[in-house]
Amino acid sequence: MTVAAVHHGKIGPNSVIQTLAALKEIYDPSQSYAILACAGAADLADRLPAEMIDEQEFHTLALALVAQLGPAEASQILRRAGQLTAVYLLRNRIPRPAQWLLRVLPARQSLGFLLRAVARHAWTFAGSAEFSFSADGPPWVQIASPALRARPELAGAVCSFYKGTFEHLIRALIDRRMTVWESECQAHGGGACTYRFV
Repeated sequence: MTVAAVHHGKIGPNSVIQTLAALKEIYDPSQSYAILACAGAADLADRLPAEMIDEQEFHTLALALVAQLGPAEASQILRRAGQLTAVYLLRNRIPRPAQWLLRVLPARQSLGFLLRAVARHAWTFAGSAEFSFSADGPPWVQIASPALRARPELAGAVCSFYKGTFEHLIRALIDRRMTVWESECQAHGGGACTYRFV
């Protein structure tokens, strides 16, 4: 098991950018703007972040969606945001030769390479959380976040974002039949959110 402890609360802007994109897929511009305005984030409609952001900005947006749309619909939007984040990573962050290699290697070996790469970049999405994973035996990823543990309604929504990202990546790069399921969640009293790949 490898553990990457993340010591600051900065994350990449895609968490917010792709959440807004997912929101706009479901709601028309005026509805999207109204939702953001009620969340006190109307400026996001015209000013997307371009640099690393405080993780609290993403958490605030996620909580606002939960409050206004309900946990189920907010989770649907955030899962789609995770998928869109994975699309962005495939287009802009994962080199084409690496993608080709992951697709031709045996699935178990490819997944190990992918999870190690994700661990090296965990600081870009895990913020103040602790990220750990295992590629030996049944593979899993864990994210342990004090912020998510303190707010179960936040954990449920943010977990959908992570699940959408992980699942889209493994289906695009490893095996299109593979799924991700959350076996433990901080939203339900777990010590960490644990994602298993089957």
